Amino acid sequence: MTNVLVAFAAVLIAGCGKGGLTPEVPKENLSIELLSDTVTPVAGKLSVEMILYGLSDVKSLTITKVNSAGENSVNYYPRVLRKNYTFNYTVLPTDEDSFKFCFVLTGLDGSQSEQASVVVDNTYSGDGPKYKSLTISGLKVVSRVTGHEDNGHDGLPAVSYEIANNTDTKFNVGGTDLGIVWEISEGRYGLFFGDTFGSDFTPNFKSPGPNGGSWRSNVLLFSDDTHLEDGLKISGAATDEWGNARQICYSAHVTNGRGDYTSIPTTAVHANGNEYVHYFNMRDWNGWITNFSGMYRSIDGGGSWEQVAGIRWGSDSFFGQGGFCNIGDGYVYMIGTQTGRSSKPKLARVVESSIENQSEYEFWTGTTWKKGDESAAVTLIDDIAGELSVEFLPEFNKWVILYFNAPRYEIVFRYADNITGPWSMPLTVASGSDYPQLYGSFIHPLSKKEGGKLYFIMSMWLPYNTYLMSLDIKGWR
Repeated sequence: MTNVLVAFAAVLIAGCGKGGLTPEVPKENLSIELLSDTVTPVAGKLSVEMILYGLSDVKSLTITKVNSAGENSVNYYPRVLRKNYTFNYTVLPTDEDSFKFCFVLTGLDGSQSEQASVVVDNTYSGDGPKYKSLTISGLKVVSRVTGHEDNGHDGLPAVSYEIANNTDTKFNVGGTDLGIVWEISEGRYGLFFGDTFGSDFTPNFKSPGPNGGSWRSNVLLFSDDTHLEDGLKISGAATDEWGNARQICYSAHVTNGRGDYTSIPTTAVHANGNEYVHYFNMRDWNGWITNFSGMYRSIDGGGSWEQVAGIRWGSDSFFGQGGFCNIGDGYVYMIGTQTGRSSKPKLARVVESSIENQSEYEFWTGTTWKKGDESAAVTLIDDIAGELSVEFLPEFNKWVILYFNAPRYEIVFRYADNITGPWSMPLTVASGSDYPQLYGSFIHPLSKKEGGKLYFIMSMWLPYNTYLMSLDIKGWR
């Protein structure tokens, strides 16, 4: 970075004169002595300190900002100038990583001082927030992830790339939703889906949603695709002896509203060398009444799974649904909600090696972490959230969250410098007016490596299948 900055600074200096620190000149003449030839903004602001000589004969100080777009000059007059003068500047969102200010004194007789210049190093230093804010734009339906490739008619979204995963014929996954994605190992990803139906599934345009046979409460597909710009390719599944994607989290499928109706995954994570999926066990969809929420573990990269005995959240828990995130700092974080789509998120964390021990979970009180007392958790984000996912984006040094807001019928994006908040105001990612019957928004971990591009899986009730979406993110200083 230093060599790049020096090279770019040389270009800037060449673009507006001799530049650099002022050469030795008699101090009684008009001259400018800069205390540094490079400055770095702090919290979005920079200060250029200088000594101005010959002020009694000065008509003006001309300050010229120079960047790749050209030059822009402003004159300052003696009433605001001092011998020991500091020029202050607030960095703009549009400012480049390196630009320059040039300074020239003009005397009452029209004479001018030697030009002095300072290069602004506007690259991120690692101290404090990298960007003050983020903006989103350019939402795209990249590709269909599940089911039969069928797009662009009767309310079905048109995709940018048809890649024909054909999970209906390959893995007996014709209709499904969610698509909770996490990184199992470098370049290998797991995707958990919810209630799943077989190859005989067909979209019902009059009565959207699940239909068909081969009902499984959840299935797990795999992807080795590390380039999502042209769609997400499915490479395999956790299958049964017939090659069909099998159910992972058990359910007895008692559908009378008084038993174990189905088991729905809500988030998954690689931690402590294993894979974990959090799920809730549904009693009755009418009122979204659950029996409990729990966890399954895989010690072989998603091939086989077993229930974790030490995790069991109650039916009214604020961590009945959630989003895991493991950034490698020794903790697994979980932003949770009550099951359903009518509560506000709260925050917990657990030491990675203790993820299977519920008594070791700590809850954010607004000022500190409190172990073993879920009731101490405060509202993290003052908004209604349904299916959610959370990720840390190193490119922007920000935490980001996506969630479904049912009252506004939209998928929402927020960001924060710290997972404990404060979180930004909501930004609408996608609305039901543009994507009828949308829900679910699960960030693909490759978003951490793409820089400026957020990928996520979105569900639509019609055709009761999932799509890879992309979103452009820009940081503003």
